[in-house]
Amino acid sequence: MATTTTGKPPRQLSLATQVFIGLGLGVLVGVFFGEEAAFLKIGGDVFIALLQITVIPYVVVALITSLGRLTLDHAKALGLRAGGVFLVLWAIGISVVLASPLAFPDWPSGAFFSASQIEQLQPVDFLQLYIPANIFASLSNAVVPAIVVFSILFGVALINVATKARILDLLTTASDALLAINGFIGRLAPYGVFAITASAAGTIDVGDLGRLQVYIAVYVVIALIMSFWLLPGLIAATTPLRYGDIMRTFRGPLVTAFATGNLLIVLPILAADGKGILARLDDATTDPKARRIERSSIDILIPAAYPFPNLGGILALMFVLFGGWYVGSAVELAAYPTLVVVGLASLFGGTVLALPFLFDLLSLPADLFQVFITVDVIGSRFGTLLAAMHIIAIALIGTYALQGAITLRFFPLLRFTLVSAILIGGSLAGIRAVYTYVYVAPYRTADLLESLQLTEPPQPHTVYRESPSDGDAASGASENLEGILERGTLKVCYAHDDYPSAFLNAKGELVGFDVAMAHRLARSMNLAIEFVPIDSIADIERRVSTGYCDVAMSLLPISPDLTRAVSLTESVLEIALAMIVSDHRRNEFATWAEIAKIDGLHVAISDSFVGRNWLARELPNATATVFRSKADLDSMLAAGAPGVDAVLSAGEEGAAWTIRYPRFNLVAPTPVRLLPYGYAVDRRNHELLLYLDTWLVNAKIDGTIDQLYRYWMLGEVKESQPPRWSVIRNVLGWID
Repeated sequence: MATTTTGKPPRQLSLATQVFIGLGLGVLVGVFFGEEAAFLKIGGDVFIALLQITVIPYVVVALITSLGRLTLDHAKALGLRAGGVFLVLWAIGISVVLASPLAFPDWPSGAFFSASQIEQLQPVDFLQLYIPANIFASLSNAVVPAIVVFSILFGVALINVATKARILDLLTTASDALLAINGFIGRLAPYGVFAITASAAGTIDVGDLGRLQVYIAVYVVIALIMSFWLLPGLIAATTPLRYGDIMRTFRGPLVTAFATGNLLIVLPILAADGKGILARLDDATTDPKARRIERSSIDILIPAAYPFPNLGGILALMFVLFGGWYVGSAVELAAYPTLVVVGLASLFGGTVLALPFLFDLLSLPADLFQVFITVDVIGSRFGTLLAAMHIIAIALIGTYALQGAITLRFFPLLRFTLVSAILIGGSLAGIRAVYTYVYVAPYRTADLLESLQLTEPPQPHTVYRESPSDGDAASGASENLEGILERGTLKVCYAHDDYPSAFLNAKGELVGFDVAMAHRLARSMNLAIEFVPIDSIADIERRVSTGYCDVAMSLLPISPDLTRAVSLTESVLEIALAMIVSDHRRNEFATWAEIAKIDGLHVAISDSFVGRNWLARELPNATATVFRSKADLDSMLAAGAPGVDAVLSAGEEGAAWTIRYPRFNLVAPTPVRLLPYGYAVDRRNHELLLYLDTWLVNAKIDGTIDQLYRYWMLGEVKESQPPRWSVIRNVLGWID
């Protein structure tokens, strides 16, 4: 063994210290190498997968053994009295979680269109979620609530089984083996945290960091209030124990739990200290039988409470609500009951299983879990501290409850409740105030939209901002395909300010989905392009039939009514009808049926008989406010859409407008109504229409349309953006 000069073995760093070192090194590596460190995400994914290996087996084993070892009387007492304590603590934790959005500042938030916006949430099948009709299916699909129900039923059933010792010993051995596996994986934590943090620090947008600190601030402040005031205060308010005695007795294991981030290792200390504080309170006349009951209760309650969700884990459910705010898609109030019921049951498997399960259930991005892992390196310490105090509360209040010695005095409880509510409510309001008036993260999504540019070299082209001088003096007939090829130029109509299809970026270049499609089409024809402007759909109908342009590449709804004026290509995209509404009113527009019931509804629509006919047919209660051009729509939204309840829009287009004006929100009412959209040519130009249809078929098959859709409509722009700032690139200049 290696020794120092004093003859003592070198002091090894604790695992907790190694994790913090891994966190620090990860941040440094991410900042230094930037996006070059992105490959480390693979290591983080491996570590997360390893963490999940033992979770479900351990939940099953721990619940069965902890319940199976009880007697029937103890089980009944735990279920009725200690279970009541659990419910009270859970209710407190859930209330705080559901109140946490009050701390989230009203920062501007806009996002590109997402497929989840038109995915109708399937109703939760609580029968399948909680009834383990096929436990093997539940295990293979990680349906945690059903697994928990099965384990509890199995454990309770074992209580009266005479030969249960054999299976309990077997399961205890299995539990030890699982803990050994978990211990090995836990030793990899410094490397896993390093990989996750380095990848995140190297790739996360700097603007996102400002938003993440909101969650950290809320979690840490609330965890401290609950650990040092609410829970010990609740113990003091309901038992003969005093606040000062509680804090002095348990300060050692609380500090240990915080320092190590490990609740399991402090359970024996909590049990010993719990029995000690009860013994000091007893006088010499106390019945020895009562003392034995106290000691027995502590020995049962602490290990039995461990597998159940604690307040540290419950508080982590706050990240689900934060995640919705973070990505600009707040969790609806109607989804709160699902969050509570499913979240509590899922927490039997820990946050590693609960959060991904909830993200999927509530249609939030799965990548949010990577973000959670990054910030939880900090939050988990405070969560473990709160979890230890939760176990203490269960043990002490539960012990007095089992003896029927709980003291519920009205005025002390009322005072405690009021002080707690003021502390938590004031903290949430204070955090919101700080991030509203002191520090406000800059809104960057609109800048991102304006920075987009064509991803491939464009064809030679000319862009007219105004109609060319001879535009109104067209021959009255469009050129056929041969004439266009001989001319060497393709005339393309585009709409001004048609986000994200055709608009001027920050460099003054004409860009967008339709513009990129026009360049691809012209390249296939070996032609230059003349982009000529139009104002509205009604303008398109006139322009393509007079030779002003050969093709109107501004996505139009493929409607039978429109074919009376122009010929439409086959479908380029299928787009959902949506509503642009004020953020605070978005719940009113959740379904078409609810919209139809709104009295005095005013809907803004484009200047097209297609839109007017649709509105009159589908929403006869609505009054139409017509805007002739995108410039008119821009002015309307800039002014706050006075006198208008909603703007009828294509989903992807509406999302882009909410990026420009984040006070508005995009809603795709259900049932989702998809319409095909295409381009327009003169009704007499059959050859050009045939060419366009054939080209579009090939563009779909070779992925051209999908590639451009993802870039312009969904905002998947990472590869086209300049690399994020890093020391190796921007300071040292070692790489381009």
